[in-house]
Amino acid sequence: MSDLTKQHPFSSQIRVTKIPHMPLRLTTIATCLLLSFLPFLTGCGGGETGGQPNVTVTPSSVGATASLEWNPVPDPSVSSYFVHYGRQSSGQPGSCTYESSIFVDSPSVTVTNLDPDTRYYFAVSAYNGLESACSNEVSSVTPPPSV
Repeated sequence: MSDLTKQHPFSSQIRVTKIPHMPLRLTTIATCLLLSFLPFLTGCGGGETGGQPNVTVTPSSVGATASLEWNPVPDPSVSSYFVHYGRQSSGQPGSCTYESSIFVDSPSVTVTNLDPDTRYYFAVSAYNGLESACSNEVSSVTPPPSV
């Protein structure tokens, strides 16, 4: 009988194998490598969004509209963007917590059906399979209703 095989009186052969473990030093190196690549794993080059969006608001026959545009992210893996917006500020830089969002595949969008004479807050995040942190927030007040 080999040292890895033992006879057990109630069953046939039981094979005992050693489970290999990773030495502590190798674990530390692997962890350091993972942490150094973490910004790339969190989406879109560690939070690049292409810069702060510019917003222009205009009245329309149904509510108001806001047109936003921003510089595209130079990372070629970025395929699209989320435009987050709402009547309340997210309260934190980089946060994307707003009432609504729109998924777009270009660095511009027109948001429609906004309430007239209301302050809206906007931020953009880049998307490459993972969503980046949001850009700096911009805000604008929509025009009063047309008379």
